[in-house]
Amino acid sequence: MRQFHSILALLCGLTLLIIVTTLPAEEWLPPDDSGAAPQPHAATALTDEELLRAHQAWQQHDQKTLQSIADQAQGPLSDYPRYWALKERLSQGNVFVIPEVQAFMRDFPNSPLTPLLRQQWLDSLGQNENWRTFEAQLTASDMKLPTLACYHWHAELLQGKQDFIEGALAYWKAHGRWSAACDPVFRQLLAIHALTPEDLWNAMRHALGQNRLREVHYINSFFPPFQGLDEDALSLASGRPQKYLEDAPPIDASATRSRRELWLYALLRLASRNPDEAAGYWADLAPNMNPQDRAYGWEQLAYRGAVNFSEHTLDWFQQDTSPLENDELRAWKIRAALRQKNWDVVLDVMAQLSPAEAAKPVWKYWKAQALNATQHPIEARHLLGEIAQTPGYYGLLAGEELNIPWKLTPSPPALDEATLASVRTLLSRPLRLLRLDLVTEARGEWVALEPSLDSRQHLAAAQIASQLGWYDRSIHSAEHTDLVDPALLFPLPYATLIHSCAARYGVSEPWILAVIRQESRFFVTARSRTGALGLMQLMPATARWSARRIGIKNYHAEDANVAETNIPLGTYYLGHLNQLLGNPILAVMGYNAGPLRAQTWASSGIGDPRIFVENTPLDETRDYVQQVLYNKVVYATRLQKPSPSLHTLLNTLSHSP
Repeated sequence: MRQFHSILALLCGLTLLIIVTTLPAEEWLPPDDSGAAPQPHAATALTDEELLRAHQAWQQHDQKTLQSIADQAQGPLSDYPRYWALKERLSQGNVFVIPEVQAFMRDFPNSPLTPLLRQQWLDSLGQNENWRTFEAQLTASDMKLPTLACYHWHAELLQGKQDFIEGALAYWKAHGRWSAACDPVFRQLLAIHALTPEDLWNAMRHALGQNRLREVHYINSFFPPFQGLDEDALSLASGRPQKYLEDAPPIDASATRSRRELWLYALLRLASRNPDEAAGYWADLAPNMNPQDRAYGWEQLAYRGAVNFSEHTLDWFQQDTSPLENDELRAWKIRAALRQKNWDVVLDVMAQLSPAEAAKPVWKYWKAQALNATQHPIEARHLLGEIAQTPGYYGLLAGEELNIPWKLTPSPPALDEATLASVRTLLSRPLRLLRLDLVTEARGEWVALEPSLDSRQHLAAAQIASQLGWYDRSIHSAEHTDLVDPALLFPLPYATLIHSCAARYGVSEPWILAVIRQESRFFVTARSRTGALGLMQLMPATARWSARRIGIKNYHAEDANVAETNIPLGTYYLGHLNQLLGNPILAVMGYNAGPLRAQTWASSGIGDPRIFVENTPLDETRDYVQQVLYNKVVYATRLQKPSPSLHTLLNTLSHSP
């Protein structure tokens, strides 16, 4: 009989398990309003040692230790162990966390971790298709996040609603890097013919133009068999574009959309390396194409000609008289016109810029140059006067051209101790995290706090961070106050080390400081998305090479996060580039974009150095060089070192080998 009862109990348990695991996710999750909540905690404040143990446990995925500390945590920063514990469970796909998440949001409504946890929770609910809870928690502001918007549209789709169509279609047409969560939504848009073949081809053209092949393959999966791109032909057009153009039959307006897109893609791939040769192919075929393809071909060819310094670029832009598609193409047409000093074209295209783009100092400056060259000196001086009031590269250029002496803004009056004390209190959380070397968390707290600070509080925060050697935050806060303080905006740390490196490697102190400020804002352990490390953001291979050249033995990658190693390595490399390229500005270009690129760009001819810098093909490198040049002038003034004007610095490019 006992055996019979044991078997019966086992069968009942298995039946219950089958029932539970076959129910939809929203049915087997605990209800949103269940009474389950964390048990009351012991009223002991979280210690530094406990916080560090919790952080280590989170990094090591030691859920048992982490949960133990989280369950007992009270007082300041007690939200961190609980957040890490919940984040770990969410990352593992644990969906039984609804009461705990709701308790966290109730207990810590003002924590900067609460919106992060909420976003991660919603993302987990969407991944697990717990639509009832997801939809109940979603707010209008959540729809700004593409993945959450996609989950919402998916939920509406499953409910048979049509409200999602407009938003989802607009998201497709934005031609961005779409969230994978939108795939079922996009497939349904196609099934109901809301997403048309023309929409697919427009997205395909955009992805091909950006050479984003993963996106191209994804879009291609939406076409019926044999109606999209031929994958083998796509591979050939991508890797060997000239062979594709030689082997493929010529196209005209009657060719299929697939053949036209592949042919144009191959043309633009060739143009990225040899725009003049690509233009020869297009000149023969363009007259036979429809107006849209013809305009697209010429403007894209012209863009690639511009970034390759082709002397025919402006002619290619002029092949089509229809308005250019966007401000990026307009900017490159202006730059091509600057190289040829065709001031009428400069002014004509500037009139087509969007208001927001036209208001930027760069275009105001070049408009002033064009006006001056076309005999409108009064209007030119007026524009230069506006720009001269703006700190930065173009403001400095404009001021020098108006003979306005440049000088540092005097530091603001000292803040009273009451203001400093109140801001220290406001910063207690990030400052404690910084003291414990939890820098990522400290920066997140700082960023979350900044919108609530007024101008004087920003200045106080900058001063406090500077005193602690937290220079990237001090610079950031100093940029958010009307009370300009050059000592905070352009700090002078590591003075002895930088002076020593300058003397040893032949690079002046202002240049070293200018590069460090632009690379890392003096954040010692900075790490870029590409893996560059430390104050001077050295790539690992460059750091190893420099270490060998200056005789550092037993160098390890983590040594780049030590100022006493990073600054010598970066300074040596900067000096090496200066010798290799023959000019400090080209050295700065090479430091950012690589020496081969800088050498190639310079070989196209310098001409007017201002125009040469403006035509730097990479946006990041152009901005980088201009900012470093401005930093250099400021640091020379701060160090009371003799320094040439910005125009004089630029003119050294004309004498580079």
